[in-house]
Amino acid sequence: MRGIAVSKNKPRKPQMHYGQDGSSAREAVRIRDQDRCANCRQSGDDVTLDTHHIVPRGQGGSDRLSNLILLCRRCHDAAHDEQMAPTVRFYSNGEMTDDEFSSYYQLMERLKELGFARFNDTEKCWYVPKADIAVLLEELIEG
Repeated sequence: MRGIAVSKNKPRKPQMHYGQDGSSAREAVRIRDQDRCANCRQSGDDVTLDTHHIVPRGQGGSDRLSNLILLCRRCHDAAHDEQMAPTVRFYSNGEMTDDEFSSYYQLMERLKELGFARFNDTEKCWYVPKADIAVLLEELIEG
């Protein structure tokens, strides 16, 4: 006898799924994360930002807004290689000598040229993804 399958589970609360209504959830994540990578803080004006599941769907993660963040492609790739790319924060404490500040400034300018550092105007500091440190050291040694 054919019947209708009835789920014995409790009905689920409606969720914002970006697979079903991609624009609304994705836009909500962009607004919440201020159109910046949640890791390295790069702006969506400068790089492509992807919506990333903190807990992957394949591991039981949901499409709820609380499980979604924006990541730039570099950080998103790092996240899926299980090497989340946290950042190192560089800033001046105001106690550097002129020579120290000059060296610091030159380093930050070089990092910017290489595309590794992003300056945060609000916090007055530079962010460098930790995943880039090894590549950065090679670039600085060669350059």
